[in-house]
Amino acid sequence: MVISSLVVETTPETTARVAEDLGRIEGVEVHETNGYKVVVTIEAETLDDSHDIASTFIALEGVIGINLVYANFEDDPTVQKAAVR
Repeated sequence: MVISSLVVETTPETTARVAEDLGRIEGVEVHETNGYKVVVTIEAETLDDSHDIASTFIALEGVIGINLVYANFEDDPTVQKAAVR
């Protein structure tokens, strides 16, 4: 399991709607909004899955930036497999 924390920046007038839209995405949890920023976590099986989910954020109307804060991927099976080679 990969857990990532991100801050999603929005235009000020769209923050509430973007937070609602983000909360509807599977694997995404919205923790708070602060001004025009939305703090979220993503839980996914692999780093690639987490990246794929985060990549959908930019398509939401009002999103102007996505910043990765933290990623824990020690339980990512694809990373473990690569380390064994």
